[in-house]
Amino acid sequence: MRKVYLIISIIILFTFSTSCSVNKFETKDRIKAPENNLPPIQGKWIIEKAIDSPYKKGSIGESESLINKEALFHKSATVIGEDYVEEPTYKLKNVKLADYLLYKYKVSPEELNLSEEEAEIITILGNNQYYEFIRYSDNEMITFVEDRFYFLKKSVDQISKEEIDRYINIEKSIMRISNAEEVDILRSGILLGIKSYSYDEVNQTDGWKYKTIWIRTNNRSIASAYEMNNLLVPRKKGFWFVEVKREDIDNSVNDKIRATQKGKIKEGFLDDSASLLITASLNPKAKGLYPSILKNILYIGNDYISTELIDLSNDKRTLQVYPIDYLNDEKGIKVSDIIGEEGLRVFKEGAQSIVKTNSNILLNEESFGLARRNGYWIMKGRINYQSEGEEFYKDYNIKTIPPKELVNYDELAIPWNVIKSKVPEAIDAYTSPNEDIIIIVTRNNLLIYSINNHEISQKELGRIKIDNSETIVMAEWATGRYTMLWEEEFLKNEAETVKY
Repeated sequence: MRKVYLIISIIILFTFSTSCSVNKFETKDRIKAPENNLPPIQGKWIIEKAIDSPYKKGSIGESESLINKEALFHKSATVIGEDYVEEPTYKLKNVKLADYLLYKYKVSPEELNLSEEEAEIITILGNNQYYEFIRYSDNEMITFVEDRFYFLKKSVDQISKEEIDRYINIEKSIMRISNAEEVDILRSGILLGIKSYSYDEVNQTDGWKYKTIWIRTNNRSIASAYEMNNLLVPRKKGFWFVEVKREDIDNSVNDKIRATQKGKIKEGFLDDSASLLITASLNPKAKGLYPSILKNILYIGNDYISTELIDLSNDKRTLQVYPIDYLNDEKGIKVSDIIGEEGLRVFKEGAQSIVKTNSNILLNEESFGLARRNGYWIMKGRINYQSEGEEFYKDYNIKTIPPKELVNYDELAIPWNVIKSKVPEAIDAYTSPNEDIIIIVTRNNLLIYSINNHEISQKELGRIKIDNSETIVMAEWATGRYTMLWEEEFLKNEAETVKY
């Protein structure tokens, strides 16, 4: 009998170990530092062929194909077809090829005619652009762009800085000619994440919907304006979709925030819901124990999301900041993680006056977030407490400037008092890094003005109507050549024209 128990224990242990390795797709996940300050990919490569992803969403025209184009790699810059990244940064890790392809792209090596067991994943970052290469031999690798796997083969081992600079200068010249670009042209574009309030009639709870508005200007004139559902977030790893899905499982309501890199296969919410339903049916005691938590996005940046969590069981409202890369963990960061020990001191000082009046209050270092005030993002802390059995909270300002890790760009070229004198009903404002455009927010409109010599123009360039329940949770600017690159990405996502 002891032998039987021993065998069963070994089987259980083996099964647990196997499942853990599958979840991590057996990645060795070692980040290597390039030797002698050289990038992990060098030289000139030819893009020889392509295989469409089995999950591709639409047709790809020959003009959009990268086949027969070149990719150049040098420590000073990377050129892929007609795109380029100057001063790129590289990351390198080793993976089991079959596990990685299945996890990341939902394909098998056989579908790509590959037989190798291991591969190197080389990531190139820079200028809000992101490229990933799967190198499976010294001279062969794959990259995934817009629903296609492109196969590259090395043709030259090394290239000079002069050669790659020549490629980039040619691309810059072509862009100037094709866009009739003047030397002093000003190009600005902004992605605005908009949140609107809605009421969930089914669950009789609060709800929120999200969309993104894109506005592009040339030489202080509006060139285009579009909108799309959900949030399109520019990151160092490229563009990501952020969406909130409400699950209603066994009379419990729960909001899930998901972030998916654009061009990668989306993980459906249905899978999570189905697994939870199966769990509940197999375990009757679990009925009603699944938490009812609503999530209200307050701010979203390149790497973090600030949210308010509402526990429907007691109406407790707490603040949390999540790293976008680890949303599935649903673990908020501490204020000291982002602004250090000095920031923690300021955080505690802000809470001091509230804590003094309520000795039962415990300070939670994770209870902070971001809010808008007079044209800037500010950091807020929150104290939760109970009084006569009811939940209450008080917010307070954390007297520190949000670090670059939280808010990449947050400048106001026009003083707030000048904005208010121009538009008395203004509740917020955003100015471009070029200081050529200002967007003034009122209860019902986004008012777009040009800026000349640090003064707001007399006449509006245009206005975009918004509902009085709508607020802005994201503002990301592009300038120069990136305005057209961002617009091209935006238009690939069922965007609709906005009247202005």
